Amino acid sequence: MNNSSDGHDRGVRHEAPGPRGPDTWEQTTPENSLHLLSEAGRLLSQRTRGLRRMLRDVARLTTVHGLATFCLVDLVTPEGQPQRVAAVHTDPDQEVRLRALACHPRSDTACSPWLEVIHTGVPQRFVDFPVEIRRQMGVLPEPLVALEEFAPRSVLMVPLKGRRRVLGLLLLGRCGPEPAYGPMDLEVAEELARTVVAAMETRRLARRARRAERRARFIARASQALAASLDFRVTLDRVAQLAVPVVADLCTVDMLEEDGTIRRLAVAHRAPEKAAVAWELEHHWPSRLDDAYGPGRVIREGQPELRGDVPDSKLPRAARDGEHLRALRSLGLESYLTTPLQARGRTLGAITFAYAGSHRRYRQADLRLAMELASRAALAVDNALLYRASREAVRLRDEFLSVASHELKTPLTPLNLRLQTLRRELERKGAPLDPLRIKEHVAVLQRQCKRLSTLAEGLLDVSRLEAGRLVLDLDYVDLSALMREVVSRFAAQAERTSTLLEVTAPEPVVGRWDRIRLEQVVSSLLSNALKYGAGRPIHISVEQVTTGARLTVRDEGIGISPEHLPRIFDRFERAVSAEHFGGLGLGLYLTRHLVEAFGGTIRALSEPGKGSTFEVNLPLASPAA
Repeated sequence: MNNSSDGHDRGVRHEAPGPRGPDTWEQTTPENSLHLLSEAGRLLSQRTRGLRRMLRDVARLTTVHGLATFCLVDLVTPEGQPQRVAAVHTDPDQEVRLRALACHPRSDTACSPWLEVIHTGVPQRFVDFPVEIRRQMGVLPEPLVALEEFAPRSVLMVPLKGRRRVLGLLLLGRCGPEPAYGPMDLEVAEELARTVVAAMETRRLARRARRAERRARFIARASQALAASLDFRVTLDRVAQLAVPVVADLCTVDMLEEDGTIRRLAVAHRAPEKAAVAWELEHHWPSRLDDAYGPGRVIREGQPELRGDVPDSKLPRAARDGEHLRALRSLGLESYLTTPLQARGRTLGAITFAYAGSHRRYRQADLRLAMELASRAALAVDNALLYRASREAVRLRDEFLSVASHELKTPLTPLNLRLQTLRRELERKGAPLDPLRIKEHVAVLQRQCKRLSTLAEGLLDVSRLEAGRLVLDLDYVDLSALMREVVSRFAAQAERTSTLLEVTAPEPVVGRWDRIRLEQVVSSLLSNALKYGAGRPIHISVEQVTTGARLTVRDEGIGISPEHLPRIFDRFERAVSAEHFGGLGLGLYLTRHLVEAFGGTIRALSEPGKGSTFEVNLPLASPAA
């Protein structure tokens, strides 16, 4: 007897027989069969052994207990591609050759019994293999031609049938003088196949349970991290770190900015040098909303993207240039899953999980986990944004109340003083009343009342805008004439600060607008220019352009810093300190909304120390509007 065995079969206790002659072969007996199935069951119950090693050991048992001279075991991937996992032979030299035997390719169009067993799940028995296979097939496919080199006398092909599909195939062969396979041999082989499948299913369920446990633990830890802080940047970075390596080799989080750009907030990778590559990709080639793949597409469409495989041939389609392609390839992506961060009907960003180097693939079951995590992450981000917005609203409210109390008190103080003065003069006995003094007092009182009225009207307009109750009384208005009229009303104020008002309106520009509201727009912009113009000239122009009417107000004053420019049209916002310049911070806010109510647009251009330009573009309404 030959007691040698190769390194793949350690753990199986047996003696591998040498080539058998007619006098040494024993028929498969019930005792041999029971022994084979019992020892196979024992091996298959050992959970600590890997699946491939376990199947090689079972294949070895079939040669030890007389069921086969050689045994091949193929497993079928979910995509239907056979993969060889075991090849054993009673003769060690033949076994080396047997291991070189190729799998039957799925793409082979020949009507092969090998593929037929996998497709139908029905076993096949060839009592006299050389004769029967030639009778069944005129031209043998390459794997069966190679199999004939081992001179099999009789062959069994038995499927490994799972609940939903065929998981693989056992191919058993007897050579030389060994007896042909009979019905009992087929029954033993089928029982062995059922035992193998049961063990595989048990392992699959155990793997699924362990995976579900890991994922549940990950979701719990991620939820805890998301609830730990209202700084979503910190929490999202923590979630990305938790995802690796439990559900990904690489995890990135990208957020949509207010200006439509996409910014990466977090990166985690099993290898720190690969994390640096992911940051480099973001720095040089940031995701965009018009991307065909990845976070940009997911944020744009609001739908997840799952790529079970990332073939190298597809990477050039996602790359923007050669350097970008090299960086993508250096990540070694094998599979990825990107899902949107959505809350209250809007997409805030996207989170991406990727396998790179661990030879794992994402499937539909993984999508559910990703969507669950993304939903929780988006809720945490949205809550953090709402909290930040509420704090900002409280800050603005407190600032507004402080400014409003000051602004309301400012006209009340001289109003009260004038009334006291007027009362003393009226109560003075024997002294004649000076009509000019009385007239002066009344003028001051009227100015302060008008200022109070303007402040109150501004607050009411804000209320109307936010309640959607602002009504426009449309009529034909000459913007050029209206602008000159408003400028004339500000002439006295401009004279007090020695400010030159330069007007350019060469021709009438007539449109269908609300005269009072349009006057409010012009007054607001001119008042703003006088307030911040520092006494330098102010240029006001009206012209008709292809899109309608254009009003431009330009001053040469203090200007607006770049960080304040994007928000000067927001409510209660101002580009300068309220201590030095009065106002409620509502003028430009109301102006913007009034312009938009006309269907127009307003924009501001400015540089600190060089003044500001406000440009209003309004459509000309048709006579039937």
